[in-house]
Amino acid sequence: MSIHLALHALHTLPPSNANRDELGSPKTALYGGVPRARISSQSLKRAMRTHFSTAGLVPAQDLSVRTRQGIGQLATTITQRRPDLDGEQAAALAEKVLVFATGASVDAASVRRKTTAGGAPVTRETLFLGLRQIGRLADLAVQGADDITAFLKTRANATAVKEAAASRDAVDIALFGRMIATGDDLTLDAAVQVSQAIAVHRSSAEVDFFTAVDDLATKGDNGAGMVGQREFLSATFYRYAALTGPDLAANLTDYAGTMDVGQVTAAFIRAFAETVPTGHITSYAHTTRPDVLIATVTGSPLSHIGAFETPVETSTGGHLTTAAARLAEHIQATDTAYGDPAARSWLLTLNPHATEPLHATATRLTNLTELAEAAAGELARRTREKTLKEQA
Repeated sequence: MSIHLALHALHTLPPSNANRDELGSPKTALYGGVPRARISSQSLKRAMRTHFSTAGLVPAQDLSVRTRQGIGQLATTITQRRPDLDGEQAAALAEKVLVFATGASVDAASVRRKTTAGGAPVTRETLFLGLRQIGRLADLAVQGADDITAFLKTRANATAVKEAAASRDAVDIALFGRMIATGDDLTLDAAVQVSQAIAVHRSSAEVDFFTAVDDLATKGDNGAGMVGQREFLSATFYRYAALTGPDLAANLTDYAGTMDVGQVTAAFIRAFAETVPTGHITSYAHTTRPDVLIATVTGSPLSHIGAFETPVETSTGGHLTTAAARLAEHIQATDTAYGDPAARSWLLTLNPHATEPLHATATRLTNLTELAEAAAGELARRTREKTLKEQA
């Protein structure tokens, strides 16, 4: 049995359009036969990744960039090491090295090269490279700058370049994994699973009709400068994510930074709790925190979305009280039927009166720091003990 951290949240968003589909409407899904608001896992993961840097949870050099502008990124780093190279020379060098290292192809016709270093082209593929990886590739590129083609034909140099591109020296790559279609040796399985957030109740979009007034309109001009409409909705979501401790430890084997498994896990917990996707954020300011957050360290991480297969209904308004009771009932039933007797859980709630049934399911704490430290410390301890036991 492995060691996992499971995170469960009840999270209410006010009127918003945090994650929209190809038509600009809020994403939805059918669950339990009724329409529900939905936020994609990809959107949630990106919000968490960007929060690592904006909130200072992970040192900048320990993170990565996911971009098609990797050649331009590498060219910029090359010129920092070799200021005598002009932008075009650095871009040409970077293109040779990055294409060789990753197998990516160049989108020569892309207009995005206008904004990259030295007019560097973009790749057709989106790459996910750690900042320290880019630095190593730049060091190698500089070594072979006089004749990069001959440099890459040398086996030792070629191996060094491939290994630099395939290393796992970034916290977010260790957590969320990496899939690059051009090279299996660059792919890394994620240590984290993130579910699609689903509303616990029936939910449908409404239409916001808006006008923009022309500030310089004359007194007799009563028409709007423009008119438009966009869809929005409000929902209470059930969110779930799981992190496998031994997988995270294995993914950090190339990591040259200072954070250990416990510190990375604590940063992940904070990012899970402190982020929402920022679609149309300036129009809706929908930044909120989960009303309920439960962290469980267990050998059997299980989603409790089944608690809401029948949608929550209310005649008096408010979904949280009923949702919390449903969640508590499902946790207790699941623990009885399939649970791990050694599991430990911690609970953070913004509304103890509305969430009282959940109090018996976990140890209540008063703030996110306490919860993150308790759960991350337990996951790290059990992961370390499991590793030592396997090595004995």
